[in-house]
Amino acid sequence: MKFTPKETKFIDQMVQYCGKKTATQAAIDSGFSVPGARTRASELMARDDIRNEIDVRLEEIRKKWLITKDKHYQELGELRDMAKETKNVNAAVRAEELRGKVAGLYIDRSILASAELISLPDGTMRAKHELTEKDLKMQLEGILVKHKVISSHTSKNNSKRKK
Repeated sequence: MKFTPKETKFIDQMVQYCGKKTATQAAIDSGFSVPGARTRASELMARDDIRNEIDVRLEEIRKKWLITKDKHYQELGELRDMAKETKNVNAAVRAEELRGKVAGLYIDRSILASAELISLPDGTMRAKHELTEKDLKMQLEGILVKHKVISSHTSKNNSKRKK
């Protein structure tokens, strides 16, 4: 379908600034008058042909930039090969290292510095946000064991008082 220059610019604006501009602002930036921009934007967005064109263009962009593990791995391989051809050893090694990470051949270990590390009864330390249900149960059982002396002591005192 053929669109007017302003309509084409409106579609371009809606695609280019998807989610960053309102339809009203896209209409203003496309050359429609400010006082009627909101109404004009509503009219344009109500048209099936305009909405379909925007959707088609957005889908093309999504497909173009879609990253999958396989595509990523392949792209890194191609970059490695280009680096080898130009005898750029550092770039080739780095690309191959990243391919290994994508393939799961390396494990990145980093030290987590957190003020919210929790010590579990078995001696392990976990970040507060990483605690599992099992960890929480272990913590509760540790608290009960630790404070059993207090609770049993209290119950003995209570039984002596009743006598």
